[in-house]
Amino acid sequence: MKISPDARQRLMATASCLIELYKVTMGTFLVLFVPQDCDGTVCGVMDNLTESGVIHRVALGANSVTFLGLLFLYGVEIFREDWCITYLDIDPNKPNNNLDTEIESYPEIKMAMERYNHTYMDSFYFACGLVMLNFCMSMTSIVSNSVGLQTYLAALSFLVLLSGKMYSTYTVGTMSIEDERAFSAYLTIHRTYNTIDADHKNLDQPIGPSEIELSDSSD
Repeated sequence: MKISPDARQRLMATASCLIELYKVTMGTFLVLFVPQDCDGTVCGVMDNLTESGVIHRVALGANSVTFLGLLFLYGVEIFREDWCITYLDIDPNKPNNNLDTEIESYPEIKMAMERYNHTYMDSFYFACGLVMLNFCMSMTSIVSNSVGLQTYLAALSFLVLLSGKMYSTYTVGTMSIEDERAFSAYLTIHRTYNTIDADHKNLDQPIGPSEIELSDSSD
């Protein structure tokens, strides 16, 4: 059974998303996974989950809110990537700036691309704010139960783990808006979609998934 190019791209995006989900979990639930002291021993995940201290519970709540905020970012990212796979394509035989001219003949697709790009960046800024606030609140709780260098190295490593994803998102989003293109968020090398998908050339069809409505960020 031959897999279509669109199906192959969706499989790659799904696999990448599952890997990223691990990073999000470890990078947001700091009060659960960063080593802390429990009466002379290192706390387990269940110990951290059931800890009743007020500061700890507030920090755990911040972890949960941040996790949901990042899931929202991933949702926007997945919808954007699915739209790109459906309506655009990557043709290695054409220059990267080919879409700049070609898309002018498809104003509705161009408008939809701009909306997805701006919504993607708005979601990033929202999630980035949550990540920074979450780290500060988590460390306020963690420091009081520190087991020394092990605690700080673990917290830093989880932050770096998540920062890599946030930097990648920022790069894709800003390049897409500045260059008025749609760079892929899931290919190993950031490739730009450089042509209209063959299934949608010169066809009068809806320009995006009906499951999500995007507001025009340029308003």
